[in-house]
Amino acid sequence: MAKFLIGIDAGNTSSKVVIFNEVGKVVASSSTKSSERMHLAPRGRGFEEFDVDELWRMVSQGIKRAIEKSGIAAEDIAGIGVTSFGNGLVFLDENGWSIAPGCFSQDYRANDIISLYQKEGTYDKINRIVHGTLFAGEPGPILRWYKEHERSVYDRIGSVLMFKDYLMYRLSGQFATDLNVFGGSFMVDMDTMEYSRELMDLYGIPEMFDKLPTLYSSPEQIVGTVTKEAAELTGLNEGTPIAAGMMDILASLVGAGATGEGVITSIAGSWCINETHSNRVIPNASSNMPYIHKNEYLNCSYTGASATNYEWFHHVLGDKARLTAVYEQRDYYDVLNEWITKAEPNMDTPYFQPFVASPSIHVNARAGFSNLNMHTGYGELCYAVVEGIAFIHKHHIDFLISAGLPANLIRLTGGMAKSPVWTQIFADTMGLPVEVVECDETGAHGVAIVAGIGAGVYKSYEEAFARSVKLKPAVLPNLEKTVFYQKRYAEWQRLNHHLLRYWEGEQDG
Repeated sequence: MAKFLIGIDAGNTSSKVVIFNEVGKVVASSSTKSSERMHLAPRGRGFEEFDVDELWRMVSQGIKRAIEKSGIAAEDIAGIGVTSFGNGLVFLDENGWSIAPGCFSQDYRANDIISLYQKEGTYDKINRIVHGTLFAGEPGPILRWYKEHERSVYDRIGSVLMFKDYLMYRLSGQFATDLNVFGGSFMVDMDTMEYSRELMDLYGIPEMFDKLPTLYSSPEQIVGTVTKEAAELTGLNEGTPIAAGMMDILASLVGAGATGEGVITSIAGSWCINETHSNRVIPNASSNMPYIHKNEYLNCSYTGASATNYEWFHHVLGDKARLTAVYEQRDYYDVLNEWITKAEPNMDTPYFQPFVASPSIHVNARAGFSNLNMHTGYGELCYAVVEGIAFIHKHHIDFLISAGLPANLIRLTGGMAKSPVWTQIFADTMGLPVEVVECDETGAHGVAIVAGIGAGVYKSYEEAFARSVKLKPAVLPNLEKTVFYQKRYAEWQRLNHHLLRYWEGEQDG
C-alpha cells in the first residue's frame, strides 16, 4: 500500500502544508500567507511579533485543506515533519498556553542586550560555546530582554519553544525540539551537543534551564504522535508519528539532496543563507550548527535578506511593471524578467546594496541604490536588485571557500531558483554550475524525508534522495560574463567599504 508523508514549512511570510508520495511527487498542498493573518503591528522599533494562537489555527486549517484536496485516507499518511526558521521564540506558561506574542527571527529589540553582553565581557564567551556569532534575534538575548523589561511575562514562563516546536507541541502534546534548531539558535553547547547551565548563566537567564524542551539528537527521531484533539482539528489520523524535524535551512539542504562533498546550498528566500557541511568548526561563521550526521557541522554564512529585497522592490516600486502586465495580459514576473534580460549592464549602471532586513553585514547597514543618473531606466533598477542579491550570496559563499571548504557546484533553492533568468545571473556571478531541484518546496520535502526515515518508509537518507529528489539540468556559467561580474562585484564591495564609515557613524574631519 502506498504511503504518503506530510511536510510542514511554516515561515514568517507564508506557511505551507505539502503532501508527498514516496517518490517525492507533490500530491496536494495548502498555503496561507502568514503576513495577512498573524503578523502583529510593531510595538516599537525592532519589534517583529506574531499571534501564537493564530499560527496554530492557520496551520491546522492548512493541514485539513491539504488532506481534503489530496483525496487520500488519513491512515495512509505515514509520518509528519515540521520545519521553520530558527531563532525567535514562543513563550508558554506551565499549562502550555501562550502568554505573550511570539518573536520572529528578525526581531532586534534585544540589540541593547547584545551591547550589554559585549560590555560585560560575556559576548565572546557565548560565541565560543555556540561556535557562531550571536545576534539580537536569538532566544538567549530575547529572554534576557524580557527579564529586564517585561518581568511579569518572564516570571510566568513555563516552557520556551521555537516556531516549529510550538506546532509539534500542538500536534503531539510534547514539549520537544531538535538539536539542529536549538543548536543553530545558540541554546546548546556545540562541544557537548547538550544544554549548558554555563551558557544560560552567561545569557543571564539561569532559571530558564529547566524551562527548555526535551532535546532530540536527530531530526528523524519520532517525538510523539498526533493527539485526539489535533486529529479532530486537522483531519489527521490519531497516532500518526511526528519527527523531530529541523531548521528550514537544513531542511532545504536535505530536500535538495545536497549532502555531497563540495556542494554549497544557497537559499535565496526570505534570508540569504549559504551553507555546506564539514567535520570542523569554521571560525567567524554565522553559525556552525548540528548536521544530520554526528560529528559533522552545518557551516553557515548568512544575512537577513535575499529575495526579501525583491519583494520590497515589488511592493514599493513595482507599479510600472504591474501596469504593463495588466495592459499586455502577462504575468508580472515575466515582465520583470524580460526587462532584466534587456538591461545590458556595464560598469556605469546602478548598484544595489541588498540590506533591507537584519541581521546584515553591519548592525546599521541599510539598502540603497547608487550610480544612478538621468538615463537610468526601470529595467536597470530591476536588474540591480537581482544582481545585488547575487552579490550578497557571493559574499557569503566566498567566505566559506576562503575557510577551506570545497565548492564544486551550487544547489540553489528559494524564490530565485524559480526564475531561469535569475539562476543564470547567479551562475555567472559565482562562476560555478548551479543546480535546481524540480520540487519547489524543498523545505517541506526535507522534513517529509526525515519523517519518512523515522516512520520506516526509507531506510536511509541515501535511499530517500535516490527515490525522491529530482534535479533539473545544471545551469553553467558564461565565463565571459563571470569576468565582467568579478569587476562589478569588486566595485560593489568598494561601495560597501565606503558605506561602512557611514554605518559606524564616523564623520569626515
